[in-house]
Amino acid sequence: MTKSNDNKEVFLGLRNMVFGLNPTDIGISKETCNFPVWGIVMETGILSASYTLVVLIDGTTSLYFSNGGGILGGGEHEDVRKASEILLTGAQVFYEKGQETTKYPLPSEGAVNFYFLTFDGNFSYASTGKKLGKGNDAFSDLFLAAHGVITELRKFSESRSPT
Repeated sequence: MTKSNDNKEVFLGLRNMVFGLNPTDIGISKETCNFPVWGIVMETGILSASYTLVVLIDGTTSLYFSNGGGILGGGEHEDVRKASEILLTGAQVFYEKGQETTKYPLPSEGAVNFYFLTFDGNFSYASTGKKLGKGNDAFSDLFLAAHGVITELRKFSESRSPT
């Protein structure tokens, strides 16, 4: 297997793990979580790749790249945690506007998929990055909040990198 295939397999494994996650396995239950959405995933298609942002109510915040690499453990950093909380708060409002789903296709180039992980099943919403970024979509505010998390993850990652 080539390195590119290895990267894709790792990416798909992480992604499938999130979508197959039982919240009680990581200590999240209706009794401990006062919100219907316990996790949000935003995926964006770029050229011949994609990236996946994962934010869970337990503080888990990660960014995976289909062509290799990512940022794990960002939720341990205060600024990432604050941005993640803003995104999860927004998710509580937006998820009901999505469609119930049990399928999680990767986004095509330019597409953005939101997945809302709830105690009563998962919901999805799809649009384009162009429409979301210009504020021409009902989910534009959520998209911008997700990019706020990505910005903080990048800052966190850069602060850990040797110079």
